[in-house]
Amino acid sequence: MHGFRPTLALAATVLAATAAITPTAGAATGPTTTGPTTTYVDCGVGRLDAGGTTPEDPLGDLTPVNAHTYQPGDRILLRAGTVCTGTLQPEGNGTAGNPITIGAYGDGPRPLIQGTGGPSTVRLVDQSWWTVQGLHITNPAPTQALRTGVQIDTTTPERKYGIVVRDLEVSDVAGWSDKTGANAGWFSASAGIVVLGKPTAGPIEGITIADNQVHDTGGGGIKISVKPADFHRDVLIRANTIRSVGGDGIVVHGSDAPLVEYNLFDDGGGGKYPYLNGNFAGMWPINSRNPVFQYNEVTRQRPSIFDSTAWDCDGAITGSCTYQYNYSHDNGGGFYLGCENCTALGNFHATQILRFNIAQDDCRIRANASGDNTSPLRMYNNTFFCPSKKLDVELPNGPAADTLVANNVFVAGQGALPTGTGVGYQANVYSGGFTAPSGDASAVTTDPGLAAPGTATGRTDAGGYALLAGSPALGSGVAVPDLGSRDYFGNAVTPVGVNRGAYNGPAVDAPLYPSIAAAYNNVAVGDDANPNTGGFGLSGRSYSGQALAAAGYTPGGTVGAGGAGFTWHPRAYGLPDNVKVAGQRIALTGSGSRLVVLGAGAYGAQSGTVTVTYTDGSSTTATLALGDWWSTVDGPADQVAVRAAYHHKPQTDYRTPASARSEEDVTVRVASLAIDPSRTVASVTLPAGSPIAGPGLHVFDLKVV
Repeated sequence: MHGFRPTLALAATVLAATAAITPTAGAATGPTTTGPTTTYVDCGVGRLDAGGTTPEDPLGDLTPVNAHTYQPGDRILLRAGTVCTGTLQPEGNGTAGNPITIGAYGDGPRPLIQGTGGPSTVRLVDQSWWTVQGLHITNPAPTQALRTGVQIDTTTPERKYGIVVRDLEVSDVAGWSDKTGANAGWFSASAGIVVLGKPTAGPIEGITIADNQVHDTGGGGIKISVKPADFHRDVLIRANTIRSVGGDGIVVHGSDAPLVEYNLFDDGGGGKYPYLNGNFAGMWPINSRNPVFQYNEVTRQRPSIFDSTAWDCDGAITGSCTYQYNYSHDNGGGFYLGCENCTALGNFHATQILRFNIAQDDCRIRANASGDNTSPLRMYNNTFFCPSKKLDVELPNGPAADTLVANNVFVAGQGALPTGTGVGYQANVYSGGFTAPSGDASAVTTDPGLAAPGTATGRTDAGGYALLAGSPALGSGVAVPDLGSRDYFGNAVTPVGVNRGAYNGPAVDAPLYPSIAAAYNNVAVGDDANPNTGGFGLSGRSYSGQALAAAGYTPGGTVGAGGAGFTWHPRAYGLPDNVKVAGQRIALTGSGSRLVVLGAGAYGAQSGTVTVTYTDGSSTTATLALGDWWSTVDGPADQVAVRAAYHHKPQTDYRTPASARSEEDVTVRVASLAIDPSRTVASVTLPAGSPIAGPGLHVFDLKVV
């Protein structure tokens, strides 16, 4: 759990060690000039003795920049396309309205500052009013250690102000990715972009980290680590994309009312410097007051010892901890970790508010992760769609608990919700293969009528979680406090007549999907490096993308089967890649004598009625029959299209993806259905069924030939 984090004393020791490696503010020996001025840098082209005051006479190295003390309004500009080696650590302070700016000039690729494996590549120590933007920053090394790309330090008692880090690409930072052992303290101070503070130092008033691309950085993506003597204030972390980093996506430590919004974190634990041991999670606060996380997406995190959840409310949070309007899917640890009692920092029993979020196959909630977490929990109007994962929930309970679960939609093929003293349920939807908890007088246990569940590929592509006409969730919610004023989609929310789930708009029509890919609602194919995403069935087993590629089914390519050419796996592994049939109507044009279908059955050979509608309004029906994906022989109405030498089962060692490899062969199959060759096809309606990954048909593609 996050209780494995280093103590403040250890983190402070780490900070002191890194600060000793390079000079702090006031140590520069270069001349002080009046501003504002612009310094131009073109590494390898300019001269060390150049003036650097014009693009035609640039400095050729970072050394004179680091030796200079800059004034309010000054600019340090690196030529587009230049590559500078070493550390950039200039001195000086701007003022409010006149920050010092580090950026780029000219046309071409971002200027690259390539670190040499030191503690950091771009660093500001005890400085105010700086903007760093428009650069590409790396810090590679053959081995991982305590290391950052961009590092902001506060070490002295004075308050600092106005730090902006935006529009950077930060990559290839060989930070520390092991949260266990003698060097565990290095983990909290390693990432692509880090703000570090000594416990005795003054806070920073105004931290903006926005619009950055962070990838392949050991230890994590963006971290504010170690609370200074007082809370940082005016903290905004916005619209950053973080992919394939060896740890947490975003961590906010020691901040008052920080706002974390519109960020994406994908493939946590992966990348060039992957996670090695311990715990990490998606986006979470610690030792902060009233944090808000909204409009974010966390997806495809790899498993860790316990965590790997999208969201986490951690130790020493005061006031409330709010997650709203977020989307998550297929994370190794599921949806949420309530870990206020997991650290030595204390449990101040902040109210956990989870409202209007959507979770797609993110079905694990540990809101009392350390046993004695009786912090109030308000879980309102979330939609949980769990087609292949078990609904696995623990909530604060007992005489001191104050837990209310209201107006949520739960759809799952298996699992349970807890009951007990202090846990209340009101007006939720419980649908699928699990039992509704007792005590919910307004429980709905029928299909909630989600428009196209499982089809979301990102936060802004979640329209499938709207409600169809006749849905029992429409207008049947109850009034509860702290609902907020809007739903996930921006529709207004009022206490009277609220829907159940994350959608509060009017009823929508059942979709006509414009393509088979638009109807994908199941993840059947996983990456060998992260085999836990999705599941062809409820057992968590799935195809291996690499095994299929070895057999000729290369992602994004065209494959032939049954006399048709199919598009195979047009998306990244771990995103929806097939249709678990449930009566979807799909637009399809063309004329021919056959409808050829690429897919497989689950839990035995499966069949159902397909309706083909033609442009003249007429229709015909045919029976689609596909053998089980375990079968390696042709069936009476289908054939084996491709045979994979192994597949994925649930990972048994969280550090070893290869432990998910199962040597049994599995197949993708193909079947042909006769259609009227004299007419033009307009659409195909797939057989009736359930989107839950239980028994039924799965379709990867279909063609008219």
